[in-house]
Amino acid sequence: MNEKMGFSLLELTFVIVVLSVLAMFAIPEYTKTHREAKVAVLTDLRGKLINAVDTLKTASNIESRKQTISGKTYVQYDVRQSYLVSGKLLDPTEICHILGLTPGPLVEGEMITSSDGMYTCKNVSPKQSWIKMNRLESTDCALAYTAYYHNGSIANVDIKLTGDCLE
Repeated sequence: MNEKMGFSLLELTFVIVVLSVLAMFAIPEYTKTHREAKVAVLTDLRGKLINAVDTLKTASNIESRKQTISGKTYVQYDVRQSYLVSGKLLDPTEICHILGLTPGPLVEGEMITSSDGMYTCKNVSPKQSWIKMNRLESTDCALAYTAYYHNGSIANVDIKLTGDCLE
């Protein structure tokens, strides 16, 4: 009895070629879908931030919700926390704080990672802060919060996705 065990070299080569062709189509599609999901999370955060800014703007019209500490105005957004405002709009240092990503406001120039490790927040200047999702394939994709000042108070804000997350 002369029985052969195993596969021939030709059979193994054929299987490797078939798997390579499948991987050629599947891996880019997985990567694209994975990235799109993360951009969708940033888009969701954008919606939450817009809602929080609008709610805070409304709350800043109620005198009982305002307090001044060391010359800075804070508005009580919910029962737990007050946030720094300029005029009636959220100060850029507070974007990650109001979303619950950081325990407090940002310090200018410093990057802070959220408690769950999913996001990095940075206050670039008194006019701009951003949120980036960690482990996102594109390092240029961020949620930016830009404040426009008039007479020392924020007159308008722009909340948008920036970088190549719009491709």
